[in-house]
Amino acid sequence: MVDSSPFTVTTMLLTAFACWIVYIRTKGNPDSNIPLVYYGVIIYYVIGWGEYTSLPPMLVYVSLALALVLRFEFMNKGFTKLISVLECCGIATIIYFNLSTIFGWT
Repeated sequence: MVDSSPFTVTTMLLTAFACWIVYIRTKGNPDSNIPLVYYGVIIYYVIGWGEYTSLPPMLVYVSLALALVLRFEFMNKGFTKLISVLECCGIATIIYFNLSTIFGWT
């Protein structure tokens, strides 16, 4: 049973937001600023709730760096697609760690 504490609800909202970011990235829009807003919120979450979650901060920072690399407009389509796939893998890992925090997976 999952408790409904503010920490759990916040983690679930961030997980849903991360799923939406993956959806935006798969639609092929690398110029959106919404993922950068997500990374700002998730960094604040890691700093504020870091001792209670299993989410490694380095994973968040690497995913943020990949999102910032996508903002460059001089990359060709193949390299942009590769960076987008790597960022989606990072976000999927963030989703896994958030779900493991909520459900108590080890």
